[in-house]
Amino acid sequence: MIIATAGHVDHGKTTLIHALTGQDTDRLAEEKRRGLTIDLGFAWSRTEQGHWLGFVDVPGHGKFVRNMVAGVAAVDAVMLVIAADDGPMPQTREHLAILDLLGVDAGLVALTRADRVDASRLAEVSQEVRALLVDTGLATAPVFPVSGLTGDGLPPLKAWLTEQARVHGQKASSPVAGTRFVVDRSFSVTGRGCVVTGTLVTGTLASEDTLMASPAGHPVRVRGLEAHGEPVESVGAGQRCAINLAGDISDNSLHRGDWLVAPWLHHPTDRLDVALALLPDTRLHRGIFQVHLGAAVRSARVVVLDEGQGDRPMLAQLMLEQPVQACVGDRLILRDPPLSRTIGGGQVVDPFGQGRGRSTAKRVQLLRTLLENQSSPANGLQAGHRQVRLQAWLDASPEGIDIDRLAAAENLPEDQLDPALAALEPVIIQATTGRVGFAPGHWAALQTRVLEQLDQWHENHPDQIGPTEPELTRLPGIRLQPELRHELLHRLLAAGEMARNGFRFHRPGHQPELTEADQCLLGQVMAELEGTGLKPPIVGELAEAMGLERDAMLTFLQRMHRLGFLVAVAPNRFYRPETVTELAAIAVELAESAPTGAFDARAYRDRSGIGRRLTVSVLEYLDRAGVTAFINEERRLQPAYRRRAAVTLSTTNEKGYTARL
Repeated sequence: MIIATAGHVDHGKTTLIHALTGQDTDRLAEEKRRGLTIDLGFAWSRTEQGHWLGFVDVPGHGKFVRNMVAGVAAVDAVMLVIAADDGPMPQTREHLAILDLLGVDAGLVALTRADRVDASRLAEVSQEVRALLVDTGLATAPVFPVSGLTGDGLPPLKAWLTEQARVHGQKASSPVAGTRFVVDRSFSVTGRGCVVTGTLVTGTLASEDTLMASPAGHPVRVRGLEAHGEPVESVGAGQRCAINLAGDISDNSLHRGDWLVAPWLHHPTDRLDVALALLPDTRLHRGIFQVHLGAAVRSARVVVLDEGQGDRPMLAQLMLEQPVQACVGDRLILRDPPLSRTIGGGQVVDPFGQGRGRSTAKRVQLLRTLLENQSSPANGLQAGHRQVRLQAWLDASPEGIDIDRLAAAENLPEDQLDPALAALEPVIIQATTGRVGFAPGHWAALQTRVLEQLDQWHENHPDQIGPTEPELTRLPGIRLQPELRHELLHRLLAAGEMARNGFRFHRPGHQPELTEADQCLLGQVMAELEGTGLKPPIVGELAEAMGLERDAMLTFLQRMHRLGFLVAVAPNRFYRPETVTELAAIAVELAESAPTGAFDARAYRDRSGIGRRLTVSVLEYLDRAGVTAFINEERRLQPAYRRRAAVTLSTTNEKGYTARL
């Protein structure tokens, strides 16, 4: 159980911790010289029942509120320290407000220096404290008059801490979540290298675990763990520990406020959509604020998305000057640097805030729904609330939602996320960048829009076979990345809602309206090309075979290309659409069979048997068509063609393979 101190400067926080643990938390020379806690200090003790108590000693001076917030960012309870002779002071009130904004509602009040006052003063200050705690999370906290020097009053306080540690140890463990360790110190140990200390907020840690230092993105390995001054093999959520790290990293690479997280959780962000509560007599302005998140401090601008009213908190977006690692439910504090004053705090609702449309009614409603079904990252979510949240994410994402980023936002490992999503029956598309999820209604609406646009195309261009994939998906109402649109069209093809002729799509049964002369000539051209395989004649040869002038033949072929009946792979070479599909299928086959996923012109020439010069023309056409990309003298498949075929043709050419694209 981790307990942080809080309270005004020189009220005896460090002395009290020493009396409870026998350890001195002032570790800096300046702290010892000035008798003033400047940075965080740590101590621990063990109860008779074997439960560990960890203490975080935070500075009480107003100049070091930044360090104080870092100290209480990941604790189980707080020990609010108030000197009996002074009573509540300015930093007492600010610390109490910060604790309330961070949602800390477990703890006690220690009235220190009780040996310096008489019984009447003790009763008076106790009443002041009770009045101060009204309407805060510590309203029912017990009050213990103590003296850190004489030891008076310590036994009841220790007994309370012992009981709380026992109860804390018996609490049901929260649902499994990804590992998130917040760093509050980083230093180097001779012979061991980089060591960090902090608190494991969620998940578990064990020796040899692989983690990611976030937001920087350095991969690291846990070489060793130490808790309460002793080596351990593993630690659980809520425990403080020191980690000896291995990897391409030094103590200068990690700083207070950084996180060590499971690799799938590493998604840095610089836009946070948050629920904010402002303290009385404070206001937002257009200037720069300080955001305290975990143990990190970032400068940020605040954009109000919804003012809120009554019990509905304000919604705002924090635009950070530097990225952070954040998850849903993370608590934060907002301070005004010029005034050196805390003005409010709240929690993260969406760690990946939008740029465009961030304050629309639909977006605000999504954030409200998420907030109403939100819990803290450490406590987890009930299954019902989780389903509501996931459904809200899907409903608010008509163009699909990045499942990997959703998992990182919610801190849901795959073994928890997948069953929860499966119950909602979304459409999941596996793209090269990760999985994308659609609510069934949104996916059906996209299919409907594609078919409507295709019908409109046929009406506007009755003499054409149909649009290409890029032409179709550039039409109004269809905005998808290439892999997703490829999958969308594939499923429409499989369902028989549309058909494909080469790279052009059309409705089944659609017949282009050609003149009788054009239809007759096109039929003759198709007959001439049919038996030529992958190497059709050039325009002059085709014109001679049909008894036409070359220029007239070229003009006709170019017109048929524009209408989609033929494909001009090169200026002097025209293909039947189904033959072009075979050419693309060879590229797919070569790339998928190559260990590196790439092939060169020689491999394509040998596989197709079409000759070097025509191979160059074909490959350049496939680049233009979006099938391949020319990178470092090799061809690689574009993402939309890497996973599977979009249509299967029954044509088997003389090389003995079936064209699949």
